[in-house]
Amino acid sequence: MAGNYRFEMDQEDIVRSLITSVGSFIQDRLIDKEQRTSHKEQCAERLAAEDGSSDKDTEVRYSDQAVLANLDWGIDALEEAINTSNIETKMARLDYAEKMLQVCAMLDSSQKTAGVPNFYLSAWAHLNLSYLWKLRNNVNNTVLHILEMFIIDPFFSRIDFAPELWKCLFLPHMSSIVGWYSEERHRIVMDVIPDSSDLSFTMDFDHDFNESLIFSVRPDQAEKMQKLEQLYGQSLDDNTRLYAKYYKDCINYDSATSKKVIPLLPIAEPPMTPLHEVRRSIPDYVKFGPILPKSAGFTPILRVKENAKGESRLNMTSSTSDNQEDSTTWDPVKGIPEEDEEDYEPEPHVHIASNKRNQENRSSYVEGRSKVEQININQKQSPKVFPSMDSPKVESPKTPYSQEPSPKKSDTPSRKGVPVLRLLSGRVKDSSRSNSMHLSQELKINSADSDDERTVQHETVGKRNDRRRSLSQSLEKGSPNNSDEGSLSCISLPLSEKSTAPSRPPKDFVCPITGQIFNDPVTLETGQTYEGKAIQEWIKRGNTTCPITRQSLSAATLPKTNYVLKRLITSWREQHPDLAQEFSYSQTPRSYLNIPSSRERSSESTPSPTFNHPNHRRIEEIVEQRSRRFMRTAVSMSPTSVISQAATEAIINGLKPHVSCLCTSEDLQECEEAILTIAQIWNDSKLESQGVHSYLSAPTIVNGFVEVLSASIKREVLKTTIYILSELLYVDDSIGEILTSVDSDFECLATLLKDGLPEAAVLIYLLRPSFSQLSAHNFVPSLIQIISNRNEDSSDFQFTIGPKEAAVVLLEQIITGGGESDRSFNAMQIISGNGIPALLKCLEHENGRESIVCILLFCIRADKSCRNTVASRIELSPVLELIHTGSDSVKATCIELLYELVLLSRRTLCNQILQIIKDEGAFSTMHTLLVCLQMASMEQKSTIAPLLLQLDLLVEPRKMSIYREESIEALIEALHEKDFPATQLRALDALLSLSGHLTNSGKSFLEARLLKTAGFNQRYNGTIKEEKQRAGENDITNTMEEEEKALSSWENRMAFVLCNHEKGLIFKALEECLTSTSMEIAKYSFIVATWLIHMLYSFPDTGIRDIARKSLLEQFIQMLQSTKNLEEKILAALALRGFISDLGALSELGIYAKCLCRNLRKLKKYSTVVSDIMKTLMNLPCIDDAELWCYSECPEMDVSMNGEVLCLLHIRGRLISSHSDGTIKVWETGKRNPRLIHETREHSKAVTCLYVSSSCNKLYSGSLDRTIRVWAINQEEIHCLQVHDVKEPVLELIANTHFACFASQATGVKVYNWSGVPKHVNFQKYVKCLAIMGDKLYCGCTGYSIQEVDLSTQTSTTFYAGAKKLLGKQNIYSLQVQKNVVFAGGSLVDGISGKVFTLPSKGVIGTLSTGSDIQRLAVNNDLIFSATKSGNIEVWLQERVTKMTCIKMKSGGQSKITSLAVDKDGEMIFAGSIDGKIQVWRLD
Repeated sequence: MAGNYRFEMDQEDIVRSLITSVGSFIQDRLIDKEQRTSHKEQCAERLAAEDGSSDKDTEVRYSDQAVLANLDWGIDALEEAINTSNIETKMARLDYAEKMLQVCAMLDSSQKTAGVPNFYLSAWAHLNLSYLWKLRNNVNNTVLHILEMFIIDPFFSRIDFAPELWKCLFLPHMSSIVGWYSEERHRIVMDVIPDSSDLSFTMDFDHDFNESLIFSVRPDQAEKMQKLEQLYGQSLDDNTRLYAKYYKDCINYDSATSKKVIPLLPIAEPPMTPLHEVRRSIPDYVKFGPILPKSAGFTPILRVKENAKGESRLNMTSSTSDNQEDSTTWDPVKGIPEEDEEDYEPEPHVHIASNKRNQENRSSYVEGRSKVEQININQKQSPKVFPSMDSPKVESPKTPYSQEPSPKKSDTPSRKGVPVLRLLSGRVKDSSRSNSMHLSQELKINSADSDDERTVQHETVGKRNDRRRSLSQSLEKGSPNNSDEGSLSCISLPLSEKSTAPSRPPKDFVCPITGQIFNDPVTLETGQTYEGKAIQEWIKRGNTTCPITRQSLSAATLPKTNYVLKRLITSWREQHPDLAQEFSYSQTPRSYLNIPSSRERSSESTPSPTFNHPNHRRIEEIVEQRSRRFMRTAVSMSPTSVISQAATEAIINGLKPHVSCLCTSEDLQECEEAILTIAQIWNDSKLESQGVHSYLSAPTIVNGFVEVLSASIKREVLKTTIYILSELLYVDDSIGEILTSVDSDFECLATLLKDGLPEAAVLIYLLRPSFSQLSAHNFVPSLIQIISNRNEDSSDFQFTIGPKEAAVVLLEQIITGGGESDRSFNAMQIISGNGIPALLKCLEHENGRESIVCILLFCIRADKSCRNTVASRIELSPVLELIHTGSDSVKATCIELLYELVLLSRRTLCNQILQIIKDEGAFSTMHTLLVCLQMASMEQKSTIAPLLLQLDLLVEPRKMSIYREESIEALIEALHEKDFPATQLRALDALLSLSGHLTNSGKSFLEARLLKTAGFNQRYNGTIKEEKQRAGENDITNTMEEEEKALSSWENRMAFVLCNHEKGLIFKALEECLTSTSMEIAKYSFIVATWLIHMLYSFPDTGIRDIARKSLLEQFIQMLQSTKNLEEKILAALALRGFISDLGALSELGIYAKCLCRNLRKLKKYSTVVSDIMKTLMNLPCIDDAELWCYSECPEMDVSMNGEVLCLLHIRGRLISSHSDGTIKVWETGKRNPRLIHETREHSKAVTCLYVSSSCNKLYSGSLDRTIRVWAINQEEIHCLQVHDVKEPVLELIANTHFACFASQATGVKVYNWSGVPKHVNFQKYVKCLAIMGDKLYCGCTGYSIQEVDLSTQTSTTFYAGAKKLLGKQNIYSLQVQKNVVFAGGSLVDGISGKVFTLPSKGVIGTLSTGSDIQRLAVNNDLIFSATKSGNIEVWLQERVTKMTCIKMKSGGQSKITSLAVDKDGEMIFAGSIDGKIQVWRLD
């Protein structure tokens, strides 16, 4: 940039340089995915830290959560765009990311969102927007967003977001500010140095100033340093913002069009001008830039900005950024920053704080009474350890720790003399005291007076060989103790040639009382530093002396916190987070359920799938959850525990004889007794001492325990041994390495667990086995037995984790590990082992709830039938509590479980569970679910949204509900995700389940229900039959009516809110899904669309019907015409039946009416709704009936050899004909031409009439031979069952199982009850035809009248009396009764030969004007067929009683039609003639 050059750059050069620098920075970020991920995690941790530090009672607003969610979604969408190679997908994700990120970019920087300052969120959003515009190849916008980031939040931009870019663009302009800062800092530090008057101002200050001087800082000096830091940081921020605005003006300046002057280069002015340059830099550990680790959140910075009144808060801004202050050192002489990493070469040996040149020139060293080691202070790297504030006479020397030792100096010999700095020697007060509690493992003690046992108590676990030797020595010599006072050790300080990471914190960071890292260090007047709470308790007990030096304390109150030391500890904690956590002084309980990380797990272990639902969680999330699950009070020393070391030594002395027996005795009984005694002594002491744990953790002793564990058969001994090992393993993970180093040890524990020792589960759990180890031993039955055991054995020992809790967590690891088949098999083992009730019982306990919820979810998914068991027995309060308090993955699992529980076949039970979910808990479950919905991924939304929607619809839908609106919006949004078909499928599956039509397995049978509504019952009946078999028919029958009522109410509510959301927005989403290339998506969306359309037209019209018609009508028409699937055609017809009530839809349907009618005619036999559609279509003025009903003639069948064709019947694809010679024939009509399949002749004379029972399994025939025969109808033939002699010729016949009614040559009608003599019902008229409806018989008679006979009373009345003519006689020749309508055909009277009557009123509703007598009538669902005397067959539309077409016989009027029949759907017409021929017509 301009600052890198010694001449002034013009505006165009600056712009080009900006584009180059920013473009290179952005390009590097886009290439390095790991850096982007790491940066996001760092920022997220800072947000999490701020959330953890905020007021817990403050409720986070929903809008704030939404803003944070937008930022997260935007970054995720941007990451997807970076990773995808599909251009369309990339552009779509970039557009979505821009919308999300702009929300945060436009926030008011002076406000906060969910406790997070808006300037941080806005700057972060601008950084990601710069990535976005780089992907769009728009370099100007990329640079502008970067500059806007520096303008809005220069502080975090230079330490978090883009530190390397800040150094390139802005740091070269800050030379005057850095020079001023260096001088002011030098002046303040010079005041700290005693006798500084004899020091030259230009002396090599870096090598004479070591850490020990920090402890001489007075509070007023510390306050000056803090103010200097704040002023320095504020000056950097202000000038960064100034130059960012200048660069922005340069980018926006256009010399051709702009009337403004060229932007002028600003000048960075320091708060005051330095008098001269300081030629030596101060070591990094006293640099006073802001050290702000990501775990600190934003509170320190906000407080500094808000509180500028000079309060001393050094601890708030006590650290400098690793990216800014620790990476560069300003050299005022050169005027440019130097990169530290290239020049940094740490010393591998302990030496004083000066380089080689100074060591050769310096001559003013003073030897103290104690040879105290010096600190390795590197000039450009912040040190990891610092000198103690204790008395200088300390036996444990300081060991420097460096992360990357330089190979150049790795062979430098260590110094033989360890001189003491002159400035430090003045602080030596007493050399007679020593503290042996924190000996470093790298040091060698040469003093003869030093005790060898010291290493037994204080060496780390990693030195196992040394521990074995030390253990042997300790068993012979005695307990560890401190050195005699006054004895000095000559300490040599060589380091290993290859530096290793520190295994313990620096001694000076550890309180000698608590043994933990300082949290609130307080330095007494004696120079010793202690934890504030610990020394306060010491003084409260009446002590008036320093615990270490024993010097009297004059001050009655404690001094203030040593902020300098606290800041150094903060810096060290950031560099060694794992070690700091292990030795932290904290009141937070320590989790003892630390599942191994993914890299520690066996490669054979398969992580649990993520849920979504949910379920499908990352293994890292599961590890984090388990690590927080079961809590135990932290093992921390009270102020008296270290002071009372004699008690620890006494315990160890008491244990030694028994430990010696355990390790050396060959007698098993002696070893068993030794273990019992060891446990009793340890338990009775009630002392959690690190020394005792370390003593018992020796490999030799641990191996002794393991040998007894594998050899003993006494239950008490086994339990005690497991207790001891679990306690040791809990404190020291390396014990697990000893126990798992031999495979037989784990085999031993597995055998004990299977043999019924529940405590073995605790030790197995703490050993962190892999899934393959657990599955190899089939632990599931044993673990279920432990969980099911109600009465646990009482024990004197309190395990760190109960056997049940350990069994639950192990069971979770088993059921979530492995492949799909493994998980299913293990889940079925739990179910078959009756583990579900036991797990539900354990859910009442606080520990292990997350694991139990996970197990139950997997069991339900493996066997849907256990859902009802869980739903009826589970206590939902613990699950709801986890939703409120658990982590995101735990919440997802719980929500998945709740969603599964409400997928019940019984609507009433489902509503009860929903009501419990809604009402239970101390917090609003619906509000919590709403927040989860806003923050969830699209996949998880498909689970949360339907659950939240069902909770909202427990009451009648209100006018407005945020829960309902957000839920439906989430489902519709998922339907639009065409690039993610899995998300669409989950949303469609949720919509299917929301209808409420579910089986016992939780699957939707909405399709079968819709088919039943359309009159196609096969699938529905099969589903109900299967459900009855599973649940028990009695249970289904008893609750059917109540369930149907509840289901109908639920279905209406759900369909109503879905249809009316945002004016029918769901129909547009379903329209997109119907065009999907995925067959499954298209099918599910088609079912949902059919359901909603069917329900929509049962509601009052609210203006949604037009939207539904425009979106879906054409889709349904295309489906009806194109699909070959019968069920899909029926569903399309069901939807179209709803549309026919819409005038707008009818006009569109008219365009396709002809094609639709042809398809609908084929569906008439399967669906009852087709007739309604066809009737409506045929009433349209644009429809020509003749075109719709066009019949083609089929080949004629000549059966004249059998005489006249007297009667025809069509039934189930079969045509039955009777002839004048007494023959009855059966024809197959499935193909185009009928085929004769059976012929019989058992009547001796002509068969005049045929009749089929309503069940279609019996045929009745009447003949002139005065008999009535009953026939059984089979698939290929008929055979005679009964013969009844009625003594009279039978001319017309109607019969059923109770009686037969026939007409003979006499007047009236005969009623025959299949036994005895027929009863004569005489009404003085000859009967020409018969028809029956219920218990009423209708007789067409001479005189053009119709008589009605009541068969129950066998009395007759006149139904219709015709007019008498002078010429000829008029008769009714044919009657048909259907749907309370009587169709009559007969002689032509006044141009009318047929009439249509309605039964209730007996009135005429239509007439048939044929121009000729009607000899025969046939009727189906829609049409009337009349055979006239002239030999024509006329087709009439039944709805309007209008003639559509006329069909002529081949013989014309020369052949009389004696019989007429049609199939049920009117597709085939059969006519028999007097000349013995059968004519067939088929509908085109």
